[in-house]
Amino acid sequence: MPPGHRATTLARRNEEDGFSSVWWPSHLMGWHPDSVWTEDLTPLAATQPNPHQYFDPLVMMGAAATHTERIRLGVVVTDLIAKHPAAVAQAALTVDHLSKGRTIVGVGSGERMNVTPYGMDFERPVARLAEGIEVMRLLWEAEGPVDHDGEFFPLRSAVLGLSPYGDTPPIWVAAHGPRMLRLTGRLGDGWLPTKIPVGEYARSREVILQAGREAGRDMEPFTPAMLGYVMLAPDEATLARLASEPLVRFLCMTLPPETFRELGVEPPLPEGGFHNLIPAAVPRAEALRIIDGIPPEVVRSYAFCGTPEQVVEQIRTYEAAGLRHLICWNITPFGDPDLAGWSFQALKEVKSLLEESR
Repeated sequence: MPPGHRATTLARRNEEDGFSSVWWPSHLMGWHPDSVWTEDLTPLAATQPNPHQYFDPLVMMGAAATHTERIRLGVVVTDLIAKHPAAVAQAALTVDHLSKGRTIVGVGSGERMNVTPYGMDFERPVARLAEGIEVMRLLWEAEGPVDHDGEFFPLRSAVLGLSPYGDTPPIWVAAHGPRMLRLTGRLGDGWLPTKIPVGEYARSREVILQAGREAGRDMEPFTPAMLGYVMLAPDEATLARLASEPLVRFLCMTLPPETFRELGVEPPLPEGGFHNLIPAAVPRAEALRIIDGIPPEVVRSYAFCGTPEQVVEQIRTYEAAGLRHLICWNITPFGDPDLAGWSFQALKEVKSLLEESR
């Protein structure tokens, strides 16, 4: 979000602090409804006019590439609906050249909130994603014009003359359901779900690896990753306060209905969950109803929560289940903007503790 120059400054600082990667979301619309982006519910509303301030991720990755030397640059994640796979393939190679091979392309089937309000078709998103990945790889690997008899992206004498900087950029897939997990095994170089229960993570990882092996792929280089909310607090009282804040609780509406039920909570959204939600169209009364339906204990289950030491312990359980690359979204400022600076320092401590215990 603005100011733009902060993106390159922070990427360089993350590199200096020893982080392995820095990531940008791909959103036209943010998760929070405008109707609750008000000063009575969040101090952020006093300084940020709306919850939808997002730069184009691949443009910002390119900018950060010119200000860094080692840190990897990723998008978490873009769909292949709002952006044609040929355009994503070209943009990814552009970033790859600017970064000298440090690009990671995170892709997913998309959310309705970033598609239907803008007049685009959200029908059969998984099939569209699968074909889109195939088109990207075809264009990256072709040595001349190619044809592709696709259902969604037919190509006729299509050419992408720009070659990868080195190897083709890895494609990491945001996958949760059985069909998406198998797709990831067949077509992905990495797996990038949002945080799920650790047992489910281990089981899903095995589904992916098995699907890859059945497709004849070498799955040794495959990267099991995860996007995890992180909410840091110096003590239990602060953590309890943060977990009860409205904007933090609303972020948990992205959990699938079955997860709410496993926690003994009735899902605040009907079947289909957040996939059918258009935040900008949610009136205040409905947004408050959703927030009221998400108790603090759901937040504490969904996010990595607590002191740096407690968060490290939680992350270790996922490492034992096969996690190899964790992307941390620090949501602490949604609970208390005054803790923003402290929480990012605490996140550095989390990294240091993880390194010390290896």
